[in-house]
Amino acid sequence: MSEPQNVSINDVRQAVHAALAECFPDVPVLDGEPPEETSPPYFVVQLLESGHVQELGRRYQRQYPFSIQYVDPDAGNEDRYDMADHLSDVLQWIEAAGRPVRGTGMKFRIENQILHFSVEYRIRVWKPVQPDPAMQTLDLKEGVK
Repeated sequence: MSEPQNVSINDVRQAVHAALAECFPDVPVLDGEPPEETSPPYFVVQLLESGHVQELGRRYQRQYPFSIQYVDPDAGNEDRYDMADHLSDVLQWIEAAGRPVRGTGMKFRIENQILHFSVEYRIRVWKPVQPDPAMQTLDLKEGVK
């Protein structure tokens, strides 16, 4: 059985951006703080504090929590609630490095006319096998006493 291909943090980031861009082609997807000349509506995607925990042997679990803000001052709260529903559907499953990855822990809130949506992706990764050192020579004499 071959090991699954490891998914990097950048693979997950790009998959989140791609999922948003595919479903909302008219809404720009920005990384970090938007430039001042950016006109709404737009998404701002931020990776929050990530985790990396060893599970067993070479197996690790990584957590990638994301905050996605939807900025559209012209939208009403009903539109923002609809967008939260759409984001829940769009970000439930993403494809990162050819692997499906499930989004969990989805939450949202509206604050200062901005939709704040959060989702977390948990991925198992395997550390590469380290080759065992070659054994040195052993001289052995056999006999019966």
